[in-house]
Amino acid sequence: MKKDYTEMNPYVLAIPVLAIGLQDSASACISPAIASIAASYPDVAVSTVQLLVTLPSIAVCIVSILYGWLSVRINPRTLVVIGLSLFVIGGMAPLFVTSFDGILACRVILGMGAGLTLPACDSIIPRLYKGRMRENMMGWNMTAGAIGVTVMIFIGGQLAAVDWHLSFLGYSVGLVSLILVLCLLPRIPMVKSEKDGNRPALSEVVTNIKWLAWVEIIVYFVGNLFATMVTSNLSLFVEGGGIGTPADSGNALSLQMAGAALGAFGYGWLKKNLGHNVIPLAWLVMGAGFLVVAHSSSLVAVMAGMFVAGMGVGVVWPAYCMRVTELTKPVAQAMAIAVAGALQGFGNFFNPVVGGWLAGLFGIGYGADMIRLDSWVIVAIAVVVFLAGTFGVRRAKQRVKG
Repeated sequence: MKKDYTEMNPYVLAIPVLAIGLQDSASACISPAIASIAASYPDVAVSTVQLLVTLPSIAVCIVSILYGWLSVRINPRTLVVIGLSLFVIGGMAPLFVTSFDGILACRVILGMGAGLTLPACDSIIPRLYKGRMRENMMGWNMTAGAIGVTVMIFIGGQLAAVDWHLSFLGYSVGLVSLILVLCLLPRIPMVKSEKDGNRPALSEVVTNIKWLAWVEIIVYFVGNLFATMVTSNLSLFVEGGGIGTPADSGNALSLQMAGAALGAFGYGWLKKNLGHNVIPLAWLVMGAGFLVVAHSSSLVAVMAGMFVAGMGVGVVWPAYCMRVTELTKPVAQAMAIAVAGALQGFGNFFNPVVGGWLAGLFGIGYGADMIRLDSWVIVAIAVVVFLAGTFGVRRAKQRVKG
C-alpha cells in the first residue's frame, strides 16, 4: 500500500474506495430467512424476530452521525477498518450463536459497523478525487452498493433454503472489502480547522453546514421517505391485486436495484450534461416509474415501472451527496453527508408510521392508493426543486451582471 494517495493510479485507488460501498445494507442478507428464524424460536414473538431486520438500521443512524464527528479526529481509513471489522464480526457471528438475545446483540454490532462505513465512502470521495472523476465516483459508489445488496440478498436467500444460519454467510462480502482496504487504501487526508489549523471543534463542524445545505438534506429526507413507502406497499399491491406472488414482488424490487445500479453508473455523464437539473430529473423519473406501477394491471408493467423508478433512485443519492458537498466547507462535509444518511435511515424505519397517518388523513387504502399518493408527492418534489433551481440560477446571473 502506498502511503500517499496522490502516487496511486486513480482507478486502482477506486477499487478499495468502491469496496467500502458494497456494504450498502445491513439488513438485506437475512430478510429471506426471517420466517425460518421465527420458526426456530417459537417462544419469541414474530415482531421481536423482525427486529433482526430493523435493529441494525437504528444502530446505523446513530453511529452515522457519530462518524461525522469522529472523522475529523481519527483518520477515516482507520474508521473504515474498524467499521468493516465490526460489520464482519456482527454479520457472521450468528453462524455460531444459538441464543436469540445473542443474535440481536450481533445485529447491533453489525449496524454499528455499517454506521461507520456507509457515510465513509461518500465523504472520502471528495477528499481523494476532483472534477469529473469525483462525480463519476459518486455514481459508481451507488452502483457498487446496489450490486452489494443484490449479491447479499441472493446469497442469503439461497443459503436460507438450506439452513437459516447459513444466510449470515452473505456478510462475508464485508471480509472481501476489509482485505481490499487493508491492502490498497492509503491514509485519507485529514481536514483541519480554518481558524487555527488544528482539529476542528464540534461546534465548527456543525456551524459550517449552511442553511441551504440543510434545505437540500431535508428535501432528500422527505423524497426518500415517500419512495420507501412505495416499496413497503409493493407486495400489498402485487399480491393483494392478484397481479403476482411474493416471489414476483421480490423480483420487482430486484429490478429496482438493477435500475438503481444503471442510473448511478451514468450519474457522472448526466451531471456533466444537465448540471443542476440532474436532481429534479431524477425525482421526475422516480415518480413517473412509481406512477406506472400504481396504474399497472400486469406484472410486466410493474416490473418496468420499478426498473424506471430505480434509475431515478440511483441518481438521487449521489446527486445530493455532491450537492451537499458543493454547499459545505471541507471541515463539515463528512458530518453533512452523515446526517443525510442518518435521516434516510430514520425515514426508512418510521415510514410505516407515516404511511398509517397518511392513510387516515386522506381516507385511502394501502397498496395501489398509497403508491399513487407517494408517486405524486415525488413528482411534486421534482417540480418544486426544478423551479427553485431555475430561480437560483437566474438570481446568480443577475448578481454577476450587477
